[in-house]
Amino acid sequence: MGLRMLPAGSVRLLLVAGLTLHASAQVLHRPYPDFFLSFDLVSNFEVVVHGQIGELDGLRFILDTGSSYSVIERRVADRMQLPRQPGKVFNFDRDLAIEWADVPDVVIGPLRVAGVSMMVARLADISEFADSADGIIGLDVLSRAKTIGIDYERRRISFELDEGGGTNPSAVKALVVTLAIQGVPMHLFFDTGLRYMMLYKGRLSRALPHLRTEGKPKDALIGRLQATLVDLPGVQVLPQEAVTPVFLIEGPGKADLDGIDGYVGPASLHVKQLELDFAAMTLRWH
Repeated sequence: MGLRMLPAGSVRLLLVAGLTLHASAQVLHRPYPDFFLSFDLVSNFEVVVHGQIGELDGLRFILDTGSSYSVIERRVADRMQLPRQPGKVFNFDRDLAIEWADVPDVVIGPLRVAGVSMMVARLADISEFADSADGIIGLDVLSRAKTIGIDYERRRISFELDEGGGTNPSAVKALVVTLAIQGVPMHLFFDTGLRYMMLYKGRLSRALPHLRTEGKPKDALIGRLQATLVDLPGVQVLPQEAVTPVFLIEGPGKADLDGIDGYVGPASLHVKQLELDFAAMTLRWH
């Protein structure tokens, strides 16, 4: 499970700036000409690349579109002797107290972003899959690229940058896709740091009071989250419907994450190639 971090109190702005999946966005139309970077695929879903913060090179970063802001591992921040400021973020169903630190720059392949404010956290306390990582690269850095392509089969990432080389800031803070579940559109955060599809139980039951499932529901634990695992028929995984394992979780409150019904990761959609087109505000995959 990756980080789902949004600044507390900023959700409405993030949703307005979120990318939307176009209904015809299944086919990738062009190659990525600028740069290719190899990555490790951890646990068959998590994209891990090598990069740099300031003068520290060879760091291992998780690429996570579910995190609005990037995160630096506490031990790395201690090593760099970075000053900290207190803050708060929203993670799945609650606010978490965190710290912030300013770093001189973050470098991944050709993408160099200067003057980044990063969250500071002990990653193993938040995500069971992040204990060997040095940081998490969120949308504040990733969206500086014009286009990012992730080829899960060849395990390489491609970057297309604008003329500024990634120096221009982006307003994108969340990726939101719409998937039909048993004929009803559901709005989900698209999260490359997430293995599963997770839906808020209360919002799903209100949208689908006669929800159909297959088999027997099972109690599950995802990190600290209590969940119910169900096999859900009628999930529109393009180009056809499929029976999909889904974890149902509690929360959030009515005032939190208004208009969002849950989260979905590429693995649960069987994505082989993914294009994050920040310039066109579009997701494409097959």
